Amino acid sequence: MGKPALKLNAVTQRIGLYVRVSSEEQASNPEGSIKNQEQRLRSHVDFRNQESRFGEVVSVFIDAAKSGKDTNRPELQKLLTAIRNEQITMVMVTELSRLSRSIRDFCAIWELMRANGCQFLSLREQFDTTTAAGEMVLYTIANIAQFERKQTSERTKANFQARAERGLFNGGSVPFGYKIDPDKKGYLFVNEDEAQIVREAFKTFLMEGSLFAAGKSLNERGFCFTKKRICGGNKARVGHFTPGNLYDVLTNRAYLGQRIYRVNGEEKISKAVWEPIVNEKIFAKVQEKLKANYRRNKARVDHRYPFLLSGLTVCGQCGDRLPGKSAHGNGGKIPYYEHGWATRRQAFLNKKIFSCHPHRVLAKRLEPLVWDEVIKLLTQPDVSASLMEEAHKIHEKNHNVPEQTRLRNKILGIQEQIEALAEHLTKIPKSVSPVPIYGQMERLQGLKDAVQKDLEALAGSTGASDEPLALKDYQAYLNAIRNILSTTEDHDLRTKIVQRLVQKVEVLPESVRIHYYVGQSGFVPIDSKPKGSKGSESEYAGDKSLKESGSNTLTFGWGGRAHGEPFPTHRQKRINQKYRRDTTSFE
Repeated sequence: MGKPALKLNAVTQRIGLYVRVSSEEQASNPEGSIKNQEQRLRSHVDFRNQESRFGEVVSVFIDAAKSGKDTNRPELQKLLTAIRNEQITMVMVTELSRLSRSIRDFCAIWELMRANGCQFLSLREQFDTTTAAGEMVLYTIANIAQFERKQTSERTKANFQARAERGLFNGGSVPFGYKIDPDKKGYLFVNEDEAQIVREAFKTFLMEGSLFAAGKSLNERGFCFTKKRICGGNKARVGHFTPGNLYDVLTNRAYLGQRIYRVNGEEKISKAVWEPIVNEKIFAKVQEKLKANYRRNKARVDHRYPFLLSGLTVCGQCGDRLPGKSAHGNGGKIPYYEHGWATRRQAFLNKKIFSCHPHRVLAKRLEPLVWDEVIKLLTQPDVSASLMEEAHKIHEKNHNVPEQTRLRNKILGIQEQIEALAEHLTKIPKSVSPVPIYGQMERLQGLKDAVQKDLEALAGSTGASDEPLALKDYQAYLNAIRNILSTTEDHDLRTKIVQRLVQKVEVLPESVRIHYYVGQSGFVPIDSKPKGSKGSESEYAGDKSLKESGSNTLTFGWGGRAHGEPFPTHRQKRINQKYRRDTTSFE
């Protein structure tokens, strides 16, 4: 069956304008490239409408501070959804590279446009896609855009490598114990107050012989990290020693005055331009001891428990991941899901305070509960119908979460700059005027206020995200998975099924909330199917090159379990739920 013909002779076009800029600086300029691109596109539409009935702008899609290297852009995904739904019949950009700088991605986008009768117009290139020659020019220009991106990447990579070979610092988080030299770019100097803590960490580890004992000793004696990272890095330090940050300190070759970098995956070492903090003899002894501890601990590891919900379980209160762990008790190996980051952060403290409960959940209680709900989704059509009904209801209510996250991160970054300037004010000599610093702080505060207004405006607006799959397609996908499951009880297959259907599992004090994938392109096929079966579930797989992700949540209770009480039995669970559609909620 052939592809539908392009709607070239439509009286008027429903036009979608696509605008993109790559950098935060461009995105933050209210009179910059974003406004210019939109104005140029609207002016062109107005000009064409003066000659004939050309079209009407029905949507504007703006990706701020997003690279064109891939399709991982929220507004581009909305544009592709609008094309699939035939809500727009023409896409306009100022130049082709705004849409994509990857020839593979552009080919997929162009094929999607052709399949849905959507035209494409670029102001700069002005090509005619109705002829073979015009289409060849289109692909050639897309290839050139990809070439320019890769060439820029190669130049940047070569420059970074040259600087690394000279031992210069290329940016990022400055190692604890050093500060950036303001007079020499790429140079660091030793911060003696912090360097003493680094030396003490090496000395204590050699005395205690293990990470746990050394970290606990350092914390008990009051050695700690400076929380603020003024010179490099965008996250505050924990403050005290943890297994992770102590290991990073003990293995960081920057303290030897060495610069580590990679060339084609191979690790290289050059002499750094900064002074060392520890000598080579102590550093070598520490590495030898760490390796010996690792070999001994690795030999103790038994066969790992096959966790069903690996990577999916999170705390519903703090959002921390709950990775699978195990411990040995009187009854043998006991698997459970526990707060990962909170446990590591407090491992070296005498007094452990966990604010979330339950802090850990037994796997033998949580996994059957989730699996039962997955089975209901696979076997009971009314469950999937109810889920998709609610998913379509909230589709129009979803806020632009990625853009809100970007703006919040930007506010945090500006605030860190303001705090850094405030700290510099306390250190400048009396003979130096503080007026320039005050002016810069005032400018940053104004920028912060403007971003805050944008965030508030965005929070008050609504917009569609990933379009939920049609019910018949979703149920057909579930049927294909159910057919696979009926042929085997293999645990690995169960895990694959859960990974395909469930986006995450939130553990709350008295309930579990399951987030299901329901987006149009959020589905990929299971890697096996019944032997001799006709057809394939792969027809419901999403296009990976244009992959979207979407999830909605189905909440079910486990009977108002108080903290510390056991999960209900299977019979109690049936009574508590009795198919509790009244407690079903979606976010």
